[in-house]
Amino acid sequence: MPHYQQGLVKSAGGHEWFYLGVGGAVGLAALVAVVALLAVRKRRQYPSLLLPPKQVIAVRGGFPKGPGGLKQSPSPLQSPLSNDSTPSPVVPLQTLLEDRTRKLSPSELPSERGNIAFTLSYDPHTLTLLVSVLNCRNLCEMVVSRDGQCLLDPYVKLQLLPEREHRVKTRIVRSTTNPTYEEQFAMYGVTHEQANFATLHFQVVAFDRYSRDTVVGECVYRLAEAELQVHNEMRVELPLLPRATDTVAARGELLLSLTYQAAFNNLTVVVLKARGLGGRNDAGTADPFVKLYLRKESGERIVKKRTHVRRSTLNPVYNESFVFELPEDRLEHSVIDLQVINHDRVNRNDVIGRALLNMEDAHVVEVLENPGRQVAQWHHLD
Repeated sequence: MPHYQQGLVKSAGGHEWFYLGVGGAVGLAALVAVVALLAVRKRRQYPSLLLPPKQVIAVRGGFPKGPGGLKQSPSPLQSPLSNDSTPSPVVPLQTLLEDRTRKLSPSELPSERGNIAFTLSYDPHTLTLLVSVLNCRNLCEMVVSRDGQCLLDPYVKLQLLPEREHRVKTRIVRSTTNPTYEEQFAMYGVTHEQANFATLHFQVVAFDRYSRDTVVGECVYRLAEAELQVHNEMRVELPLLPRATDTVAARGELLLSLTYQAAFNNLTVVVLKARGLGGRNDAGTADPFVKLYLRKESGERIVKKRTHVRRSTLNPVYNESFVFELPEDRLEHSVIDLQVINHDRVNRNDVIGRALLNMEDAHVVEVLENPGRQVAQWHHLD
């Protein structure tokens, strides 16, 4: 081969290696650029992944372990006056209220709940009865504060009986047992007959921001005693008495049927109906249901059942049965706890009455003496 041809071959081979080197360098640079771009994007999206290891360890150690090895999160609320690094516990508002106040039970309240003063006048031409609520004196407190602060926020409700018409109420006066109202209400369309035979019903009510309002006391006044046809205006002051439904006799009765089948260790309780329940709303009715607890003598609950709600009645009919598997040796040490409760869609439910049946109760004794026989009996609600 001629010498110039060998030179051309060598020259072509050298250029080929040169081009390959340049192409590899460009490809490597492009790969580095792509990796760097991906790293920047990843850091923007997940910055915590690129923190130094010692910072991650410090965060882990900041959560002390509680019972069972669970991590406890520190409270976001810290005391500005405290140098302690331990977080301050957050105490629920309800717990604070319970620690600082105590609600009196019905047995702790006096029989006389204070006095209410009002004036009456009647216009026979316009058939208008004017009632002015003046004030109340010496109201009893329903909740006692540990620091002696008065927590009574009373207002007055009144209506005309027996039709339950012209329902009105005063404003709320804060933190006093001697509120002054000086509010006048005009009841239109009161006939001469009503002015002589109707009755005014007053209720002094304690406002409660967190639960159901409570009736402090009530009274009734027959308009015939005012002789409004003779007197232009009559001023009256009456004592307030406990609400009628707060007495035991007005709570009503509950009809139960009990059956015990010793062969199957089954106790069957049938809640049949109730009668004469105390009214719990402005219309004088209730929405009652029955809770049934089976307890040990110590009070520990074994099982709980409940009936459906019956709307707007003081004489509900249920006819609902509940079966409990209970050996006779355990039955002898059990208590049947029945509670009739008024269902309230807005506020907290309240108990209308309660009946407790232990194994010495005459009804239970008769059931145990007659296995398999259904025995029904009325029980007074306390």
